[in-house]
Amino acid sequence: MTKSDDKRVPTLRFKGFTDEWEQRKLGDVLSKFDYGLNSASSDYDGKNKYLRITDIDEQTHRFNLDNLTSPKVDLKNKDNYILHPGDIVFARTGASVGKTYKYREDDGRVYFAGFLIRGRINKNFDASFIFDTTLLPKYSNFVKITSIRSGQPGINSEEYKKYVINIPTINEQKYISKLITNLEELITLQQRKVKLLELFRKAIHNNIFPEYGKETPVIRHKKFTNKWNVVKFNTIYKKSTEKNDLTYGEDKIISVAKMYFKQEKNKSSQDYLKTYNVFKIGDIAFEGNRSKGFSHGRFVQNTIGNGIVSHVFDVFTPIKKDNLKYWKYAIHNEHVMKYVLVKSTTKATMMNNLSSKDFLKQSIA
Repeated sequence: MTKSDDKRVPTLRFKGFTDEWEQRKLGDVLSKFDYGLNSASSDYDGKNKYLRITDIDEQTHRFNLDNLTSPKVDLKNKDNYILHPGDIVFARTGASVGKTYKYREDDGRVYFAGFLIRGRINKNFDASFIFDTTLLPKYSNFVKITSIRSGQPGINSEEYKKYVINIPTINEQKYISKLITNLEELITLQQRKVKLLELFRKAIHNNIFPEYGKETPVIRHKKFTNKWNVVKFNTIYKKSTEKNDLTYGEDKIISVAKMYFKQEKNKSSQDYLKTYNVFKIGDIAFEGNRSKGFSHGRFVQNTIGNGIVSHVFDVFTPIKKDNLKYWKYAIHNEHVMKYVLVKSTTKATMMNNLSSKDFLKQSIA
């Protein structure tokens, strides 16, 4: 991003830097454009890391450590295929053409595979800065255009060498790469925190409600010691039979799966709108699609406002409007509800069908 077409300077810049950036070809910045070591996918010994296109994570551009493999082939006199700090690797063919990876010392001893091209950083250039230029839209456009072939897409080393980038002084390169590295590390830390919080949430969710058939949860607040009451669903909910009398229009159609007001692409007639079931705040609807985490379908509570849902969804209204937030989580808990739904659903081709009568007979703590 520059201030003008005739002056190559960025819009955002560290204080103290005023020089224009230079245009340089990738071949001036990187040397030793080498092709990697060819080895059959079956030839692994588990001792040395062997980087293939598929081992580079799409989001982080780091190793996907779970998939790393190692060649059984004799690696003596194969030092030319070992990556060194600052090396940048480019995918040269196939669906991953253009994908890049910068070697880091903490990745260990790594050989790179035949469908990759390794470029070695020259003096007065910062490898992290150069690598970051391959994550820009300009580079993506270069890959898209250059990789066009009569067969599968590809870019050779000579074509990579001709790619033109804008480069500041080495000091400014280091400032920029340090800033981006710090941001990436911060994002990685936050992502790890999110994963841990998700695990924590799942553990709480699975243990703060009693398992099916039990009357006390594994986790509970210390001030509560009594057993939970076991009640039938017909004391908590009743089947709703309320149809839309055109009080609600197309703008009030609710997606049960994602819980938002959706705009239908095709206009519905008034007669068809009358077939919709009314779905009010606190009501629950059964969504029968089997998915990861919901083996027999699931109940979803309306938390967004009064509206309507397709007639294919069974809607139930709470008999009492107390503690709707509690029931939002309790009714959606697979840890408990899957046993209820086993006894009140039948399997169809794509989804489970609910027997409202059987559901209301089931019990919950």
